[in-house]
Amino acid sequence: MNVGELEGRLAVEKIFESPDKKLNYDNLSSIMFLNPEVAAVGLNEQQAREKKLNFRVVKLDYSCIARAIAMRKTQGFFKIIVTDDEDMKILGMRAVGEHASSAIQGVALLISMDKGIAVLADLIHPHPSIIEGIQECVRMLMGKSIFKSSVFKDKLQCYRVLNGETIQMERL
Repeated sequence: MNVGELEGRLAVEKIFESPDKKLNYDNLSSIMFLNPEVAAVGLNEQQAREKKLNFRVVKLDYSCIARAIAMRKTQGFFKIIVTDDEDMKILGMRAVGEHASSAIQGVALLISMDKGIAVLADLIHPHPSIIEGIQECVRMLMGKSIFKSSVFKDKLQCYRVLNGETIQMERL
């Protein structure tokens, strides 16, 4: 119900004062408290393709995250979509798994701020935590990960979509 709360607050502000900001739906997250949790914010890959954007995608399985392993909650993944340029601004994120609802908020904030992934790379993430998976995704996109998708096979994916064609990042 975060959308309802946001719209309600804006309505009250409009009644009693003149708010300068406009309602922006681009960074609103959708969260489903299922087992496992599901969370989303921004564009998904299909929407980015429909907009004919060039973009990069990284997907990290929860089985690669130390905290998920320790909790024995390895069902899930993080998938982040960024612009295919030097800034690598975040277009969207999908998360499925333990604490997905909490993990999505930092990315939603960066989307609203129109910031790139370098901001996430510079943060010190708590260890061990589920959100370290987001940091590892960022490192993969920046070419600074210690994980190699050739070793982890289907647990890690990093690719570009250029003019509608998918190109694996390791081939570049």
